[in-house]
Amino acid sequence: MPQPKIAFVGFGEAARCFASHLAAQTGAPMVAFCQGKTNAPPYSQAFRAMAAGCGVTLVDRLEDLSDADVIFSAVVVAVAAKMGEALSKLVRPGCLVVDINAATPRTKKRIAEAVEARGGLFADANLMGSVDLYGAAVTLYTSGSGAERFAETFRPLGFRIEVAGPEAGTAAAVKMLRSVVTKGMEALLVEALTAATLAGVRDETMRGLCTSMDATTFSKFLDMCVRSDVLHAERRAVEMDGVAAGLRELGFDPLMATATVARLKLSARLGLRDEFAQRSSYSADEVLDRYAHVVASGSGELEERP
Repeated sequence: MPQPKIAFVGFGEAARCFASHLAAQTGAPMVAFCQGKTNAPPYSQAFRAMAAGCGVTLVDRLEDLSDADVIFSAVVVAVAAKMGEALSKLVRPGCLVVDINAATPRTKKRIAEAVEARGGLFADANLMGSVDLYGAAVTLYTSGSGAERFAETFRPLGFRIEVAGPEAGTAAAVKMLRSVVTKGMEALLVEALTAATLAGVRDETMRGLCTSMDATTFSKFLDMCVRSDVLHAERRAVEMDGVAAGLRELGFDPLMATATVARLKLSARLGLRDEFAQRSSYSADEVLDRYAHVVASGSGELEERP
């Protein structure tokens, strides 16, 4: 099977990582178009040299990618929708657009429709980790009309691709919600450890956190959090109000602690504590199904009352 002609729109960290890997695997020539704040035509000699080191030739116009078989879209989120629309106008029938941008599910669906209207295929591919850590072996959680073709073409080249289904936006939704947790945890940890440093107890705080978390699996921790939230959210909101006050005493703005109070109060206002307190046992899935039902029906007291 002949190697596809591969092109990139945007040439940041992820694109460079994938291009370098593909160059090592196939040696086939690749092209890229970049129109970012830092790198745009006319490209600097340093940027051209860096791209060449990844096996890529830079082109000056988006239209210069029109003969590509596969186009990776790897731009910043702010321009992902606009770039997707522009790409859809130049793809030819059978061209595969692989969108690795961290765009919303709705944006991915709109781009997919535009690409498919021109006879192209669309793969909503999402990095489930950092290329800093995993390199080209980072898992790409993928859905869309071109997901299977993407997997068939690039798995033999060393890519880790998990297909979520034929609908664009499915994989993006999972990535978006995963980010709620991973980036939220980052923000929580930075807030707690910065405050711990101000209080002079950073090492002790890190030991306390790591000892308890290392003693269990994340899946067990997740299950415990959801099942206990329905019973203890109101009490924990009061406790976190006190924590936020303590952080302010350190001269520290408790952004995440304050948001935690609001989130716990919202869980309490769903009014499900008594229902679950009467059960001898229940699962995290049952809690989440009831939460979703109450939120969707609007029957919970979801707004803060004065």
